[in-house]
Amino acid sequence: MQEQWVDVRERVREVEFLLGAMRESLAAGGEYLAERRHPNGPICHDRNLSYMHKAAWGMYAAGVSPEIVTELLDWAAEEALQPNGDFFFPEEEPQYRVMQRVYRPLTFLKVAVWLDHPLASNRAVIERIFQYQHSSGGTFNYIGEDPARVEQQATLGTLNSSFFGHLMVALGERERALVTGDFLRRFVELNRAHLRQGRFYTQMTPAGELVTDVAPGQRYSHVVQASEPKQEFWQTGTTMAYLAVLYEVVRERWGGEEEARPYLDAALELLAFDAAMPLEGYLWPSKCKVGWGAGELLRVMVKYGLGTAGQVEDAYQVARKVAVHTFIGNQLPHGGWSAMHYPLSELDPEFRLSYVPLRGRVHVPQVAIEGFSKLFLPAEELTGECLGEMEAIYRGMAAYRERLQ
Repeated sequence: MQEQWVDVRERVREVEFLLGAMRESLAAGGEYLAERRHPNGPICHDRNLSYMHKAAWGMYAAGVSPEIVTELLDWAAEEALQPNGDFFFPEEEPQYRVMQRVYRPLTFLKVAVWLDHPLASNRAVIERIFQYQHSSGGTFNYIGEDPARVEQQATLGTLNSSFFGHLMVALGERERALVTGDFLRRFVELNRAHLRQGRFYTQMTPAGELVTDVAPGQRYSHVVQASEPKQEFWQTGTTMAYLAVLYEVVRERWGGEEEARPYLDAALELLAFDAAMPLEGYLWPSKCKVGWGAGELLRVMVKYGLGTAGQVEDAYQVARKVAVHTFIGNQLPHGGWSAMHYPLSELDPEFRLSYVPLRGRVHVPQVAIEGFSKLFLPAEELTGECLGEMEAIYRGMAAYRERLQ
């Protein structure tokens, strides 16, 4: 836990400086994404949803004109919506078309709700999304092609589940949002003893059993280890973000403090885990969602006067380090962030890449490389993600500044 005492006047100046830097970063990133629309870039042209799903979120967060964001949603509806209610292009490779089947629409459909876009009220789309939620409350990444026959997968995880929850909150789907929160609380509960040993296992069976038997080559995708600098840090971050948001919604709309508190307590357990990690991990792009989680937690704790001084300080410091190092420090001169060659195993060569710019450049190929790129995440996707999550940090920091003043 971080030192609890701070010089209030100096902290206010520090937060104001950070807020100014984030405003500039958000504006530059939003301009980059707006410029990457066809014909200047692949957005709303190349037949892969990865170019637009997080770009829509990032543009919205950066304050890009709603008319421009609507263009992306219109394009997805016109070009990628399939008869079964899913969104994809048949020619996409399996790592996009199958592996990320529900993840990508979960990202842009919440933007559709915020903008009152017709996709948000398309019952065929929403009913299909509902099918991805398992009775445990978790959400599968893929359930087959036939809405009449759901194909369950071997495991459930935090990513699709938390993004599903955010969409359910946006739609006002109380019961689905709550069982998602209960599923993620259960994830934390099953990991409690492991968290004390610096580990967080990231896969659960539909029967509710945590997968702790990790074979060689599966460590990267099955467990987050606090001591290592390149991990799927987002596993805890995305969980924190949803649990914090759900706490607020339950407290204000769907119950009260007693019903809401367990969600916040689970999020705070993850915060302690993340706060103990070394600085080097903040240079890896996958730290991104940890900033989202810490930003939402900071905002919620400040709003309701919750948490110890040490917990508030931990949330501030984690959010600050993501904003400074993962986001602003890795932002490129054109306003966007580098593409990422996402490793699926610690044995993959992509695991050795560094995304820290040197003199404004990264030693990372900006296109997919055949035989090398297991999962290529384009710059437009990474930029949208960074913007969406940095905006959550910004809101948390702004609330913190008001409390300090």
